[in-house]
Amino acid sequence: MSKRLIKQATAAALLTTSVLSFSTVANGASTSVDQQVNKVKSELNKATTHYVYRSLDGNLAPSSSLYPALNSAKKNYQLTRKAVASSKLSSSQKNKNLKEIDTLYNQKISGGLVPYIDAYNYATKYLVPIMNEIEAAESRNDLAAVEKAYHKLSVQLKSRTAILYRFSGKAARDLILAEYKKPADAKRNELMVPVTIYMKTVEIKSLIAENKMDEAKKEFAEIEALLDRLPSASTNKLVATLLEEVAEVKAAIDGTLTQQQVFDTKIAALVTALNANLAESVTAATTGSNSLTVSVKQDLPLMDVPGKGFFPTFNTLLGVTKINGYNPTSIEAVAFLLSEFGGADSLVDLKGKTVVLPLTVNNGSAFDVNFSITFE
Repeated sequence: MSKRLIKQATAAALLTTSVLSFSTVANGASTSVDQQVNKVKSELNKATTHYVYRSLDGNLAPSSSLYPALNSAKKNYQLTRKAVASSKLSSSQKNKNLKEIDTLYNQKISGGLVPYIDAYNYATKYLVPIMNEIEAAESRNDLAAVEKAYHKLSVQLKSRTAILYRFSGKAARDLILAEYKKPADAKRNELMVPVTIYMKTVEIKSLIAENKMDEAKKEFAEIEALLDRLPSASTNKLVATLLEEVAEVKAAIDGTLTQQQVFDTKIAALVTALNANLAESVTAATTGSNSLTVSVKQDLPLMDVPGKGFFPTFNTLLGVTKINGYNPTSIEAVAFLLSEFGGADSLVDLKGKTVVLPLTVNNGSAFDVNFSITFE
């Protein structure tokens, strides 16, 4: 064989080897990307099964058990997108692969796993604590606390529970609604009338304290129209406590209360108002006639207390006409109050002290009382 033929044969062989080698590398890269795409598609397809399969057995998957699957799917999805975008695949192949994994991600992660976790977290971190708060208040027959928690629950049910419907998987969705939303709806409906009546008793007490008897009678007429919608007091202790409140305001309206009972009604209205106006700083309560207990939660300069409406509220709701024999807004009354508070600069300075104020209040006629305020 001539040298020329040998060279030509050698060149042909090298060219063939090069082409074959390039083809193998290209096909290998393509195969690797395809495998990565198929792997992430499989993972994304399984994303919703982590909570759907458990719901088919009647159980809700806790969100804490789903974060590993979510984090893995998100990480591998992003890595696969980058691998496809930087691969040597044709533009049409890249677009096809990206569209497939994007569609799956939107369906299984954005429309499934993520909103399920959000729904579960919302139900357990918002609805459950409020329901527990209501249960605890009911067990204490604490009407004011029940009212407060009822309003919290109503706000949630009106404005936020749409989050419970946003994920795919009917069995899981029905289960989370049955376990969290339906009981919350039922409790709100159960408390609607009792809370309405309680709020009206509070309003009536304020009206009585301000000697607005005609308005108080109108409010009580609305209570009477609601009474037959209450659950039986024999099986519901909270309703029994509520009916005692109703009887008390009725007696006040009918004029059958003693001076002391009228004053006790005014103190109850004062406690409600103070807990609303100074909620961040104190909790007010009454444990007996002619007394008020103030639990200091957060310090507040005494100079700022009038700005919170304390003294106007105190004088108006109790019907104070004299403090230690003086007009409550007079210089003499102010001087007396300053001496009784012992030079304290803030609420914390008053902790452990009891101040006794000789008051004259208007209960339709003058009523003299030594009113004590204990700070703790």
